[in-house]
Amino acid sequence: MTSYRPFSLDSLNNPYQQMEPVIAHRGASGEAPENTAAAIRLAAEQGAHWIEVDTTISAEGIAVIFHDSELKRCSNGAGHVAQLRLSELKALDCGSWFSPQYRGENILTLAELLTLCNQLGLNLNLEVKPNIGRETETVWAIRTALQQVPFDNSLLLSSFNHHALKACQQHLPDIARALNVDAIPYNWQERLEEYQALGLHFSADFFDAKLVQQLSEHGIPMACFTVNSPELAQTLWQAGVLSVFSDYPYRLIQTARKANQWHNH
Repeated sequence: MTSYRPFSLDSLNNPYQQMEPVIAHRGASGEAPENTAAAIRLAAEQGAHWIEVDTTISAEGIAVIFHDSELKRCSNGAGHVAQLRLSELKALDCGSWFSPQYRGENILTLAELLTLCNQLGLNLNLEVKPNIGRETETVWAIRTALQQVPFDNSLLLSSFNHHALKACQQHLPDIARALNVDAIPYNWQERLEEYQALGLHFSADFFDAKLVQQLSEHGIPMACFTVNSPELAQTLWQAGVLSVFSDYPYRLIQTARKANQWHNH
């Protein structure tokens, strides 16, 4: 195999150099409603320095923090996120579905999320989750939010959506990108080069030790989702995976510390 050199730019702040072994997946989403301020604050309280959240857009094109395209799973609303205006989205309860104690948690705008992360000193992996056809508009909305709230910490954009990655490459070229996949593709070099992506994020369900070793030997940073088992996390770290996304960051942070895997930057 020919040697592969990861994409880099002199002006690019490489967030993987600051990344720790555990990223709080949608905040501490095993113990608080995902993607809400409560889950993000809890993750910070539990010692996480990195969080992952999902961003899409409202009907008028404002970036908001929500995973699904439809509202019903994580709110008392119905229909598609992108069909409601921000004022309508803000009126929804995004906490009661998880537990009565979180009643009243609402959808965050990306600008609010950036402000909160600045306050808590959190680094951010922002997964771009556009509706099909709205990829460029979603990236424009991210750019607008970053203009409104300059981000103080490490920032990484990632997506499964190839059009979204291309739009990030065009409209936010100085922010590092990662390709999200379920299974590591055999043509990973070609795919990373196509999107000029620094890293690859894959599903633990498709962990392939030989492919992970191959990427590791070529200096490709990898992160793996969604990992809530300490034993699995240790297997992944030992195989060469840099970080795992976890719904229970406290549990995995303790595992990493005991395994001398934890490092602060």
